Amino acid sequence: MRFVTMFSHGANWQAGRTVYQQGAPIDGHLRSMRHRFDEGVLLLGGPFEDGGGIAVIEAPDEEEAAALLDRDPAVMAGVLSYRLYRLHAYFDAFASVRTDASVAALAAQRKAG
Repeated sequence: MRFVTMFSHGANWQAGRTVYQQGAPIDGHLRSMRHRFDEGVLLLGGPFEDGGGIAVIEAPDEEEAAALLDRDPAVMAGVLSYRLYRLHAYFDAFASVRTDASVAALAAQRKAG
């Protein structure tokens, strides 16, 4: 399953500093993301220009995806927080997915599980 993670500033974010100035927790976050990428778990990730960031991850289920993110050094330090969303990709250039199904058919697929 694919999940989209939206990162935002956590309770311990140092106001007035960029992501690059947050110190050891962000260094650890970057190392963790590199490791996840090398494992094939992180498919896409990086910061947004105006703050926050995104990570698209592949995990067997939401619990494992959340556990992986909960172990991230910046999340553990409270410098980053996140929201996790399961992605139902109807269009995915990386995986050559392009749906031709109608909205009704897509809804039926979602309902069926």
